[in-house]
Amino acid sequence: MSTELIFHGTGNSSCLPNIACLVAPPGAARCMTCYLAANSGSAPNPHEAIKNRRRNTGAILRVRDGRKEIVVVIDAGKSFVGAALEWFPKYGLNRIDGLILTHAHADAMNGLDDLRCWTLQGAIQDSIDIYLSQRTFEEVQRTFPYLVDKGMATGGGAVPEFQWHIIQEYNDFDICGIIMTPILVHHGRYFGPVSGMISPPLSPPLSAVNTPNISRSSSYQSFGSLPFPTLTQAHFTAPMKAPVTPYLSFGFLLPNFLYISDASEIPSYTLDYLACLSESRKPQVAVVDCLRPTQHPSHFGIEQAVAAARALGCKRTYLTGFMCGLQEWISHEGWVRVCKAVSEGETTLKGWKGDPGEKQRCQEMLNWIVPQPGSWIRPSFDGLRIVVKNGKVFDGAYD
Repeated sequence: MSTELIFHGTGNSSCLPNIACLVAPPGAARCMTCYLAANSGSAPNPHEAIKNRRRNTGAILRVRDGRKEIVVVIDAGKSFVGAALEWFPKYGLNRIDGLILTHAHADAMNGLDDLRCWTLQGAIQDSIDIYLSQRTFEEVQRTFPYLVDKGMATGGGAVPEFQWHIIQEYNDFDICGIIMTPILVHHGRYFGPVSGMISPPLSPPLSAVNTPNISRSSSYQSFGSLPFPTLTQAHFTAPMKAPVTPYLSFGFLLPNFLYISDASEIPSYTLDYLACLSESRKPQVAVVDCLRPTQHPSHFGIEQAVAAARALGCKRTYLTGFMCGLQEWISHEGWVRVCKAVSEGETTLKGWKGDPGEKQRCQEMLNWIVPQPGSWIRPSFDGLRIVVKNGKVFDGAYD
């Protein structure tokens, strides 16, 4: 059996290239990341330049076992249909056996309507099963009522056909026999009162620390169970000045992969859960959020991403969710240089004759990170395929 993870997007909500960079007024500093993304064909190395082009973050899990093939899509944001047009034919993808949603932001769910291409008149399949939290379902229902209730459709009435499945954090679910588990991470915060917002406790008791099935033997509960506590500082986040209500997003424990695409914090109870996994369920590859060099209110920066990679301890970690940086741009090559140096415990960039400003910004990133060799970290890019087979991990780009 082999498992694959294909990135259908590795950028932020605005995608790369960013329109603001492409239409900057004459005399403004050029963002080379977006320039390369938009003009890769004329770059000295087009194959590398195009890796700066990034759609909304998302991935595709494919599990192959003999003639059996299961395909699960993670998130369908604003740019999903463009990603599907490019990557589905290239990788021989067709049917979607399930779609799992991390959260209810536009860059994760606003491509749902485009899935009509799969189901209208049974073009590819009769319906698509969608797995999501109760709160994400409620946001989908509010934003796209006709996707949930066909009676709300207008015009010609042609809408995609979905089967909705509510999943709960730390509780296994399966898609065609493939076991997956949603985990909780923080993805920024709410900025106003949130009616009916509820959450599991900050530090649920672990009554079965030697088993991965914590949710079945302790007080882990779902979104509809307990009120939010006043949060204290947890892993990989700056100290909070006042109690806040975090916005919760799902990460997913998949066969051989741990996927955390949108995170500003991995709370301690999630780390405790992952630490209790049996050897057979421990992921070999982690996908971790990294928006930019510095931390963002709703995303990891490079320091937090590296700390997460080291704490998770997977064979390989791929970073995802990049922005360009505008005038403080970092290209894909810059991220590669930084990640390689971090992985090798280096404190300086060697043998790179790139843009002096970018090199300085990349060196500053290295200065923030305590050297510690042993963690394999690389930036992902759209279309990258990671394969795990017979205990080995390979991707065809960084091997």
